[in-house]
Amino acid sequence: MTDDPLLRPVERTRTYEVILRQVEELLTSGRLRPGDRLPPERGLAEQLGVSRPSVREALKVLEALGVVETTGGQGRDSGAVVVARPGIAIGAAMRIHVATEGLPIADLVETRALLESAAMRRLGRRVAARPDGVGLLAPAEALLVEMKAPDLSPERFHHLDTAFHLALAEAAGNVVVHVVMASLREAIEGYVLDAVPRLPDWRTTSAGLRRQHAAILTALRRGDGDTAATVVDRHIHQFWSRTR
Repeated sequence: MTDDPLLRPVERTRTYEVILRQVEELLTSGRLRPGDRLPPERGLAEQLGVSRPSVREALKVLEALGVVETTGGQGRDSGAVVVARPGIAIGAAMRIHVATEGLPIADLVETRALLESAAMRRLGRRVAARPDGVGLLAPAEALLVEMKAPDLSPERFHHLDTAFHLALAEAAGNVVVHVVMASLREAIEGYVLDAVPRLPDWRTTSAGLRRQHAAILTALRRGDGDTAATVVDRHIHQFWSRTR
């Protein structure tokens, strides 16, 4: 007979965490869906048997996670609306941990290269397999045209550059890869813009980036995802090596 107790102390849980779990269960079961409106704060507190501050805290966490969007208004127009914006939480978390140096920028760049290379291979297969496959590239093609405008500021160029890469990631058809890539780009955006003024010749650099973008599209039009992946990997690592 051992002296080990049969039961363990019950773990104390903060009230808002219990509310979060209930919302998660409702979403998982399908009883709550994006577009549905939660009851007003007072109604939620009454249904859950908790204080309004606890409900308010839970709603703030859900909003930060991109699960709900709180709105003003009275009556039926009050309360939080269920949304599905996972990139909000992932991007914010990455930015904060980059700032604390918990996530090294070099590792984020390497992760971006790995994900984007895989996305290019997938997109190449999609282009080759579909009769209208080249049409998947139209948004990126239009962005590359915009990037050729004369006297484009580095900030505007970077904005278009980001949109170009994300358009290709979206065309690859994997939502998770697209969201994570968007978050990675958001996390390293400050580093990129800070690095641009230190480049010896931004005009030459931007011209080189456009040529690489064009080479990516040329490979993808042929359905050659492997070549597109190779160019993307070189594109990312060359810029990193110039600005690190």
